[in-house]
Amino acid sequence: MDDGVQIVRTLVVAEAKARLRLWSTYRQAFERLNERTPIHHGGLSVAQFEAIMQNEDVQKHLVFVGSELVGVALLTNVLEKIPWVNAPYFEQRYPNRFRDGKIFLLPAVVIDPQHQDLRRIGAKLLQQAVTALGEDAVLAVDYSETLRQSLPPS
Repeated sequence: MDDGVQIVRTLVVAEAKARLRLWSTYRQAFERLNERTPIHHGGLSVAQFEAIMQNEDVQKHLVFVGSELVGVALLTNVLEKIPWVNAPYFEQRYPNRFRDGKIFLLPAVVIDPQHQDLRRIGAKLLQQAVTALGEDAVLAVDYSETLRQSLPPS
């Protein structure tokens, strides 16, 4: 059964309208969480987000429902591109995998709340992103869903 969900891997989000839509989704994903926790989540500024959207070192797995862009997963093995990642930590502990570009970071997975439903878009998105890693890769995840679910309703 076709659920209308399509995931497209790209290296650059060239269209300004698409980048703005994704920035809005990213910002909103963390807005409520940041009101309820002492640790800041969603650490990219608008300028950093814009730079990442146009940087080929960061894969973008874009989620469409029909023709509507509803989310993105970011994935990179160039750890220095993510401001809060301590790349030397990975280089020291996993020198061969680091050298071979086999350590990946998933710094963000965001989906428009209107599309977080039974179609399991998030699971499909993660599955495609992880499948793209290839064999013998290590995935580091920076994901706030567990924390978000553990917080009491406000």
